[in-house]
Amino acid sequence: MAYPDAVLRRGEHVLAHRRPHWRMLLVPAVVPPVAVFLAAFLAALAGSIPTGSTRTAVRLALVLLAVIAIVWLAVLPLVRWRCTHLVVTDRRLLVREGVLSRESVVVPGATITDVRTRRTSVLGAGTLIVSTAGTREPWEFVGLGDVERLASLVEGVADERGGLALAEADDDWGSWPSDPEDPGDTEDTDGPEALEDGSDDDLEEPAGEAAPVRRGRWRRRAARTSR
Repeated sequence: MAYPDAVLRRGEHVLAHRRPHWRMLLVPAVVPPVAVFLAAFLAALAGSIPTGSTRTAVRLALVLLAVIAIVWLAVLPLVRWRCTHLVVTDRRLLVREGVLSRESVVVPGATITDVRTRRTSVLGAGTLIVSTAGTREPWEFVGLGDVERLASLVEGVADERGGLALAEADDDWGSWPSDPEDPGDTEDTDGPEALEDGSDDDLEEPAGEAAPVRRGRWRRRAARTSR
């Protein structure tokens, strides 16, 4: 059974199934004709070499280099693109990539607390940034087409599953309620001990620390496109 049908749970439905943006394959598509042209051009120049084993060895080396360049810069990116999936279901976010050794990421909708997007290419590709509860580093999925619609779907799943409500609860935790009878009083107190001591130097607020961004293998790869 093809992915993602083989990993879906009972009653789970696919909302979107994407591969990296197809425009990211423009460079791999240009590599084969360029490699063949350069190999043929250099082989013609090698005709000035005196007849013998040296000329044959040079031409064979040029052919071998052209084949390696085509496989490394064109065939492998195409295979990686074909084996990379991002799936949004009505319950979670699924990511799968890899050719020989496959790596999978599952993000339940109930843990998604924030969804953002960022344009990363003039070709129309973008980055989907998903923050989850219990982790400091958001997930970054780079090179996606129609990233705004994907973000809307993921945000809808998070809202339905309670992830966004969890984020709002975390934002409100620890806040001091204001006194409706004395709205002008902004001085914080901590019961009778605080009034007797006359000082709240021990109440130090920890400095905020910006959450770093998790840049996985998706971040490092250039080939990204819509299905």
